Amino acid sequence: MNLDQLNFSFSAVQWVVLTVIGIYSWFTSRQAASAQELLELRTRIVALEEHVRHLPDQTAVTDLLGDMKAVRAELMGVKEALGPLARSLDRINDYLLREKA
Repeated sequence: MNLDQLNFSFSAVQWVVLTVIGIYSWFTSRQAASAQELLELRTRIVALEEHVRHLPDQTAVTDLLGDMKAVRAELMGVKEALGPLARSLDRINDYLLREKA
């Protein structure tokens, strides 16, 4: 074995080791990125589950719909009761404006 062959063998081994280190670092960085993405997704899922837990369910929405219908009916009753009162107030106002003198 002469010096040229030894130098070639050393450079070949160096190239192989460098390639293996590069592949290993690329693989571990991909795994770290995947683990980080997985952690972020888990965090988002937990936040969404917590948000959904506080949303009203179907029974609550149905109860609110019934309450809104009751309020609407009461408002219609108040509107009907205010109609004659407004006419009476207009008559009183007209009388007072005519009898001003």
